Amino acid sequence: MTYDLPSSRSETTRIAVIGAGSSGLAQLQQLLETWKRDEVRTKLEVVVFEAREDVGGVWLADETKPKPHLLAKVPNPSGPTQLFSYPPSSQAPSPMYEGLRTNLPHDLMSYRGYTFPEGTPTFPDRAMVEQYLQSFAAHYNLLPYIRFNTRVQRLYLTPNQSSKSRRWTVESVSSVDNELKSDEFDFVSVANGHYTDGWIPDIEGLASFPGQIIHSRFYRAASDFVGQRILVVGSYASGGDISRLVASLNVGEYSPSGEPIDGHAKEKFTKVYVSSAGSTLMSPSSDGPWAPFISQRPLIDRIDGEGRIHFLPTEQGQKIEPLENIDTIIFATGYNFYFPFAKATDAPWNGKSMLNDRVKEGERQGGAEWEVGGLKGLGIKALDELLLFLNGDRSIAFPQLIYLCVPFPLAQAQGRLTSLLWAGLLPSFPDHPAPPPNPSNPYSITAAPAKSADTSEGLPPTDLKPHRKVISTRQELVFGAPYEWTYSEFLMDLMSEADKGKMVEDHWKRIEPWRRERRANTDLRKKTLGY
Repeated sequence: MTYDLPSSRSETTRIAVIGAGSSGLAQLQQLLETWKRDEVRTKLEVVVFEAREDVGGVWLADETKPKPHLLAKVPNPSGPTQLFSYPPSSQAPSPMYEGLRTNLPHDLMSYRGYTFPEGTPTFPDRAMVEQYLQSFAAHYNLLPYIRFNTRVQRLYLTPNQSSKSRRWTVESVSSVDNELKSDEFDFVSVANGHYTDGWIPDIEGLASFPGQIIHSRFYRAASDFVGQRILVVGSYASGGDISRLVASLNVGEYSPSGEPIDGHAKEKFTKVYVSSAGSTLMSPSSDGPWAPFISQRPLIDRIDGEGRIHFLPTEQGQKIEPLENIDTIIFATGYNFYFPFAKATDAPWNGKSMLNDRVKEGERQGGAEWEVGGLKGLGIKALDELLLFLNGDRSIAFPQLIYLCVPFPLAQAQGRLTSLLWAGLLPSFPDHPAPPPNPSNPYSITAAPAKSADTSEGLPPTDLKPHRKVISTRQELVFGAPYEWTYSEFLMDLMSEADKGKMVEDHWKRIEPWRRERRANTDLRKKTLGY
């Protein structure tokens, strides 16, 4: 049964946005733009809940500060002891790290209608993106609508709804005075980000590993690992970056075998191993100066009682010798989708199989223990055909859950669609939109037969093999180019009803050709940065 959107019975439409990162800012900007239209019949009251002190989401960081973290070991009756890496209570470090540069050129990455400043390097660093988002918020006067230092602790359907109540209840708490508030809203946009709850795979013997174990969220700088033997697990964006950055400590100072050059201390040689299912588009290039200092290994099989790390055979069946004396394992293995405020005991979450797991007792000991009972999981279900709204209820949206895409402009397009719909400007919106199939994804929402990806359009076939974790867990949420453009133009067609007879910028009619060309230039980063 589909829930009908609230009517204009009230003179005011109240909307909550959870998070003031790139997706939350895009949602807020589009809400304000939509409610400027003369044909909108209600007044807008919008509140953005942001747990931190400024806008920017993951881009708001300070690489000079340490990243304290805790490691919980929780018994698992059906398998190896599970490990959970998380920050202490009241801390929320960003996963960004020293030396990070964007993997997209800034012109492609930018929002529609608001470019990065002139003179920005093609691939900006984290601080530049943070400044861009802060500038975007100031330019569109978004700050007055944001409650900073305020985290959402519960989100649920308002019980015993009446003509005077609104559909959703948001319970929030201020980290400044610890005040707990409860507000009701007609609509909610959940934009809390996806780089909070790091996923560590279940590995036999990992809980007894004698060295340090961290998730890549808590990696800060290569200099923290000087002189160590480290194993990086994962070879995509963060795994590729971390292994390259740490291995680069040796360049010009040591031979690949660890012999010092020009008197450098032998004990400061840093050995880097990478365990993965194979190379990806983001793996360090094999011709860079760091390459001789990185040794590849297959996936981990188990860790024995002596701390030796055993590996699965290679794809060719070759057996690999175990690794000994590893000081640190860094798991660059991705993140769970994470909605700690959506408690499995609250409606509608108790009636939706949206995520396959929840935060259990013991997983946050010494950390944010209020998160216990919240939903999490590597894959997400119960979304509508657009992978945007809760299935059967378009009063709540989950923008930018898409994986392998250009996030800022896509979140902006989704934000525009939800804003126009919630403002009542899309009366002919279909009950069941039917986006075109994604031919490069075997889990496509329309069950289209899988075909080889077109490498000239961005994503090589090796990044969409069904056996890789990203595609088997994210499933239909894995887009890549050119499908992200196909999807965006489908959204634009749905929005066109609200724009009839109006002057609308071309970038809201079709994807600009330059975006397609820029996205297809997959070797630009290597030509520009050398990796």
